[in-house]
Amino acid sequence: MSGFYIQYLDSLCRRRGWHEPMYECYRSAGGYTCHVLVNGREYQTDLAYESDHLAQENAAMRAFMVCRNFSVNGGMLARNGIVQGLPVDESSRKTRKGSRHISSGRSRSGHHSSSSSTTSLE
Repeated sequence: MSGFYIQYLDSLCRRRGWHEPMYECYRSAGGYTCHVLVNGREYQTDLAYESDHLAQENAAMRAFMVCRNFSVNGGMLARNGIVQGLPVDESSRKTRKGSRHISSGRSRSGHHSSSSSTTSLE
């Protein structure tokens, strides 16, 4: 069973007509980190977690908390003027190096929690 935020993010993407989220987890000596690609933007964990499942849930939470506020026209600005996530060229994801695995949102399970940084437009 997937974590709550992974499910919430999957559902949000389906409702908005976006591609399903793609998760990329990395393992280091400190634990697991994760990046998730949603609607051309990348969100990542704020900490290292003891499992890839926890790292995925954290990345999904960060993405969901921002994307749920995007206008339905698919814009990159949340209603409150916050820009979230880094723009990503999806072709660049294939060239990264390191210990990792990539999966779509519905193929992983576990409990996760996450948040993401924000930049305010002034």
